[in-house]
Amino acid sequence: MEEKKKSRLPLIAIICFVLVLVALYAYLYILPGIKDSRAESSVVYFARVQDQKKSRCVVLRKEEVVSSGGSGSVSYFVEEGVKARKRTKIADVYSGSQRNALTAPATGFVSYYLDGHESELDPDMFGEMDIAAIAGTKFEEPVSSRPSSVDGDVPVFKIVSRDVWYVLVTEHLSSASEYALGSTLSVEFPDGTVVPGTVENFREDGEYRAFLISFIRYYDKSAQLRSFEGNVISSVYEGLLVPKDSLATNGENFGVYVLGLGGEYTFKAVEVITETPDGILIQDGGSVKQYDEVLNDARNYKEPDQ
Repeated sequence: MEEKKKSRLPLIAIICFVLVLVALYAYLYILPGIKDSRAESSVVYFARVQDQKKSRCVVLRKEEVVSSGGSGSVSYFVEEGVKARKRTKIADVYSGSQRNALTAPATGFVSYYLDGHESELDPDMFGEMDIAAIAGTKFEEPVSSRPSSVDGDVPVFKIVSRDVWYVLVTEHLSSASEYALGSTLSVEFPDGTVVPGTVENFREDGEYRAFLISFIRYYDKSAQLRSFEGNVISSVYEGLLVPKDSLATNGENFGVYVLGLGGEYTFKAVEVITETPDGILIQDGGSVKQYDEVLNDARNYKEPDQ
C-alpha cells in the first residue's frame, strides 16, 4: 500500500500544477472579461453619415401619351428609354391594308410604362394639386406591355418631353421638414440609386406640406416609378466616428482620451460635427487620427497625478 501511495505522488503533483496554471489563466484573462465585458477603449475610424428622412415620394414628369387610333397589330421601332426627336416614328398600327404611323409629338424619351396618371400628375400643375389626396393615394406602378395588337383606340407609348423631371415629397405638418427653396437634396430610390436634386417649390395644403424637387440627372428607371417610400437626404457629413461615452471635457474644450504607446491616456481636444445613432462624428485632420484608440466611459476617468 505504501508503495502505491508513493507512485501516485508525481501524478498528483502534475495535476496540482496544471490546476494552478488553469486558475492563473482564468484570473488573468477570463475574470476581467466577466467583471467588465465592455472594452476599455475603442478604435477610431472614418465614417460618412447622412441626415435623411423616410418620406412618401411621387414621381412627376412632363408626359404626352400617344394612342393607337384604332384596332390592329402593332410594330415597334424604338426601344424603352431612347431619346427621340419630334416626329420620329415610334410604332406602326396595321388594320387590314391600312397603316397608322405613330410618331413622337415632341422631342423626349420614349417610354412604354403607362399608368393613366400622366395628365393629372403634371409638374406644371403643382400649384393646383390636391396634396392631401395625393398623399393618401396608393398609385399603381406603371406597366409596360408593348402588345403585339390593340383593340380600339388605346394608349401605346408616351414621350417624356422634358429633360427635367420631378419628385413630389409629401409630409404631414406635424413632422414636416423645413427645406429651403433652392437647397440641394438627394433622393434614394427603391433600387438604392441616389440622385441629387433642387427644391423647386413648396406649399401647404390642409394637414400636409409638399416639396417639389427637380432633377436634371437622367435616371433610367424614373419612367417605371410613380410612388415609393424613399430617403430624402438633406446633408452628408464625413469625419471620424468615436463612441458617445468617449466624449469628455476639460472645462474648456470637448475632447477624447487617446491611448499612448506607453499605455497612458492623453486628453486631446476635438471639433464635434454631429451626433449619430452609432456615435459622435468629429472633425478629421485634427489631433485625433484614424485608428487611434480612445477611452470609453471618459467622463468617469480620473487623470493620474502628474
